[in-house]
Amino acid sequence: MFNVRVYGILLGENKKVLVSDEFIRGSYYTKFPGGGLEFGEGTRDCLKREFLEEMNLQIQVDNHIYTTDYFQMSAFNPQHQIISIYYSVTPLEAIKFPLRNIPFDFDEKQLQELSITINKAE
Repeated sequence: MFNVRVYGILLGENKKVLVSDEFIRGSYYTKFPGGGLEFGEGTRDCLKREFLEEMNLQIQVDNHIYTTDYFQMSAFNPQHQIISIYYSVTPLEAIKFPLRNIPFDFDEKQLQELSITINKAE
C-alpha cells in the first residue's frame, strides 16, 4: 500500500526554513509542515489544507522541488510505502502561529494536548 505525503518548504525573509516539531504516536519528530493526501484530493490542495490545519496559514503553492524516487518504508506501518512530494510555498498572510528557535519548545496548551494524547495511548 502506498501512503502519499505532501510537504511545504517555506523560506522566511530571515533565510530560515520553517519546520514543525510534533509528537506522533509516542515519539518526537521534526518535519516540514504538511501531511497525508486524502482520497480525491490533489497534492497542491492537500498542502493548502495541511497548512491551514497545522498553522492556520493561507499559502500559495509554488514550484515542485522533489518527489522521493526510492523505496521508503513507513515508520508507523511496515506494510506501507511512503511517497513524499515537496513544494516551495509562500505565505499569503503574516504567520500568526508562535515561532520558536528551541526544538520541542511546546507552550502550556501544547503540553496539555500532548499529555491528553499520551494518556489516551496508554
